[in-house]
Amino acid sequence: MSLITEITNDLRPIRRPAKILYGGAAFWGVSAMVHVGALALDGWRWSGAVSFRKPVVFSISMALLLATVGWILDRLPDRPRLAGALAWTFLISSSIEVGLIAMQTWRGRASHFNVLEASDALVFAAMGVAVGVISLCLIGTLIWSSIERPADPLVRFAVIGGLALVTTGLGIGQWIIELGNEYVAANQAVPETVTYGSNGVAKFPHAVAFHGIQVFIVSTVMMRLGGLDGSAQRRMLHLIFWSYTMILVFASAQTVAGHAPSDLTPWSVGLLAGVGGVGIGLTKVINGLRASAADDLEVSSR
Repeated sequence: MSLITEITNDLRPIRRPAKILYGGAAFWGVSAMVHVGALALDGWRWSGAVSFRKPVVFSISMALLLATVGWILDRLPDRPRLAGALAWTFLISSSIEVGLIAMQTWRGRASHFNVLEASDALVFAAMGVAVGVISLCLIGTLIWSSIERPADPLVRFAVIGGLALVTTGLGIGQWIIELGNEYVAANQAVPETVTYGSNGVAKFPHAVAFHGIQVFIVSTVMMRLGGLDGSAQRRMLHLIFWSYTMILVFASAQTVAGHAPSDLTPWSVGLLAGVGGVGIGLTKVINGLRASAADDLEVSSR
C-alpha cells in the first residue's frame, strides 16, 4: 500500500496548470463512464459511423492526454503564464472536439467526415479547428520540453520521446483526414471506418502513436521507486521505448499494406516482437518494485 501511495503521489498534479488539466481529465473520465452506459443501452453497438463507442474512446483518449500534459508541465520550469495559457488552450480546444463528437452521437449523426449537410459540415469544420489548436498545444509542449528539458534524465527521455511519437500521431491523423475526405468525395457517403487498401485500419497506428507516452511515464515513475540501479533503469526505459516504437512502425506497415490489425502477415512478427520487448521491460520494472517493497517490509519488521 505504501508503494501504491508513492506512485499515486508521483502522478498527482502539483501546480495550478496541471490541476486544471487533471480536472479536465477527470471530467472526460466521467464522460467515458456515462457513455459506456449509453453504449450498453444501445445494445453494445460498437461498429458504424454512429456509435456511442466514439464518445467513449475519445473521452478516454483525451482524459489520458490532458493528464499527461499536466504531469509534464509540473516537471518543466515554473512559468505560470506560459503553462496556464497552454493548459487552458488545450483544455478548451480538446473539450470542444470531444463535446462535438458526443453531441453528434446523441443526435444520431456521424461526427467525422459528415459534410453532406450544411449543419453537419459546420460541426465537422469546428472539430477540425479544435484539432488544429490541440496539435499546436502538443507540438508547443514538445518544443518547450526540448528547450527547457526536465531535470531527471529518465523523465526527460520519456517526455521528449513520448511527445515525438505523439507528433507522429498528429501526422497520421492528417493522413486519416485525407483518406476520409477522398472516400466522401468518391462515394458521397460517410465512411464507417477510414481504411487504406482493402482492410488497413488507419486509426490503428494513430492510436498507438498517441498513447505510448503514458506507458513511458508510468514506467519511469515505477523505476524511480523500484529496486533497479541507474544503468538498469536506463536500459529498461530504452528497451520499452524502442520496442514500443517498433510496434508503431509495424502497425503502420500493416496498415499501409492494406491489412487489418489482427491479420497474420510478415509485419505481425515485428508487432509481436515489439509487444514482447515492452512486456519484458515492464516485467523487469515490476519485479524491481516488488524487490523494493520486500526490502522495505523486511526493514520495517526488524
